[in-house]
Amino acid sequence: MLLAVACDVDYEDNPNEPSSVPTSALFNNNMKRMVDASRDGFFSGRFTYATMQYWQQSEYGDEDRYVYRESMRQTQNTFYEIAENFREIIELNEDPTTKDAAASSGANVNQIAVSRIMLSYLFNNMADTWGDIPYYSYGSDDPDFEALRTAGYPDEEQILTPKYATQDKIYADILNELSEAQDQLNLGLDGMDGDNLYHGDVSKWKLFANSLRLKIANKIKGADASLANTHINDAISDGVFTSNSDNAMFAYETSDVNASPMYRAWHVNNRSDFAVGHSFVTLLKGENLVDHTHTSQPAGANPNPFSGLTDPRLPIYAQENSEGNFVGMFISESSADAATFTVESLPGSAIIDTPEFAETLLEYSEICFIQSELNGWDQDWYEMGISASMEKWGVASADATAYLGTVPAANMENVLTQKYIALYMQGTSSWTEYRRTGYPKTLIPPHQDYSLYIPSTDTWLDKTFNPLVEQVTDLPYRMRYPAQEQTLNGANRKEAADRLSNGDVIYSKLWWDVN
Repeated sequence: MLLAVACDVDYEDNPNEPSSVPTSALFNNNMKRMVDASRDGFFSGRFTYATMQYWQQSEYGDEDRYVYRESMRQTQNTFYEIAENFREIIELNEDPTTKDAAASSGANVNQIAVSRIMLSYLFNNMADTWGDIPYYSYGSDDPDFEALRTAGYPDEEQILTPKYATQDKIYADILNELSEAQDQLNLGLDGMDGDNLYHGDVSKWKLFANSLRLKIANKIKGADASLANTHINDAISDGVFTSNSDNAMFAYETSDVNASPMYRAWHVNNRSDFAVGHSFVTLLKGENLVDHTHTSQPAGANPNPFSGLTDPRLPIYAQENSEGNFVGMFISESSADAATFTVESLPGSAIIDTPEFAETLLEYSEICFIQSELNGWDQDWYEMGISASMEKWGVASADATAYLGTVPAANMENVLTQKYIALYMQGTSSWTEYRRTGYPKTLIPPHQDYSLYIPSTDTWLDKTFNPLVEQVTDLPYRMRYPAQEQTLNGANRKEAADRLSNGDVIYSKLWWDVN
């Protein structure tokens, strides 16, 4: 993390590797590394997807029960390397000795602005995961922002043990960075070459910056309403997503080397370790999680707000099992326990069998649900959010219309539960929403009994979710810091851990988590 290399580009088909890498190649590679690292079978499959019960592991059980591998915590190191590469792009576009060469990849000012936006996206996700972290800012000289002060800095300015900035400062600066970056973007100049998100369309980057600003401001409004409301109003005024054509989608390619993370997990690395989670399948089938005739739980526990409605996204999100049924995977006690179950439904074919599957960074559906919330759980924005999600996932228009005609009216639970459904395959965003709001109520909380029905044998399995961290009474609130930080940056890491309510553990709440 502290000694990040500024350039990490592979040229597998080029025998004449250049000594000076074009910023377009650096940006393209950096974007892929970021999405790969955050959406792979470890950080997503075993961490955020499992935590939010979209998926559960069908081979192992520890992460589903909140004991995460050190390799997942160390994903933070990769994120800092990626952040350093975005900073390097900015430097190459500002340095008088390199800016003209960098301009061959697009207007300098737009490359700088796009890199600022991606740094904001990356640091927002990092702060949402760990809390206080070493932070870098392009536009602020706050002395607490000491990250990335290594490569590219004179020896006397380098900082190898950066402070951990507090979350209130980090989010305030991220919002400011997004505001300034969208102002900085120049629609009359060329966009960024190597841009696999918006293919150089500067106007789309403006919408993305403002939509991300709206999302972050809405998240922190319980902790700092004044700051949040200022940015909420400004972001909407400056322009946010208005259709799925604005979605920030990172598309992969058909070749194995550049295929999507979950395609590679299944078809390149042969790791079929996941199945769609029982609570999620139950929600989409319109069934209640707990059948009180089969468990000790009282009638009405974990009720489904869409009871009796089969969601038309179910056959896209999941596959029928070998018996033609949708059956979710339970939270297993061990590898041996998981191996006893053989009728679970795999994730949808579009997700694991399509190498060019596009990972979503931010979408119009989420912006609709945010605006429903901001307008008192507005019905029109609620319906637009559902419609946008179904359109994005390819649900037939007639099926989407029929579903919309039967869903219960907008209220807090219904809007936020639909938001959870729409955020499938966006684990960090969904986890953040749960911590912020406490919804959906359809998840299996720690220590709860639940029942799982197997249609082919007309039998029930009675299970209990037993977390491996005794103190946990809810979903984890954060990821622990990488263990190596105790050696590499011990004093600053300890200061940050001491600021947490319970120290460096998964049950210490973050600054904005006030529900």
